[in-house]
Amino acid sequence: MMGFGSYGMMNSGFGFLASLFWLVIFIDFILLGVWLWKQINKK
Repeated sequence: MMGFGSYGMMNSGFGFLASLFWLVIFIDFILLGVWLWKQINKK
């Protein structure tokens, strides 16, 4: 993650898009994990 920070300083436009992209993926994984946990607990 720190590598993206230094990369973003050279090209802030791309750095912002990359961090936004990773943030979306991170939230997506959390939601998927919560959903799977609920599915397992139902059984």
